[in-house]
Amino acid sequence: MRTTVDLPPIMRRRAEELAAERGQSLSATIVDLAARGLAQTDGPLTIEIDIESGFPVMSFGRVVTDADVAAMLDEE
Repeated sequence: MRTTVDLPPIMRRRAEELAAERGQSLSATIVDLAARGLAQTDGPLTIEIDIESGFPVMSFGRVVTDADVAAMLDEE
């Protein structure tokens, strides 16, 4: 399935670096990171449509901040 994701520039750069290190495409790297993040959730996953954008929004039971993502990427 094809979708559009709005990544902050710093996250995109880091994901591109990680993809290059792993010899993977950017898409494969983002899928892997998303799968790892989803596997660590302890709450139910809900998907709703954002009223303003019309795009689907996933709720994982807690807010994931840029700092959370940066910390996880630094662990790699």
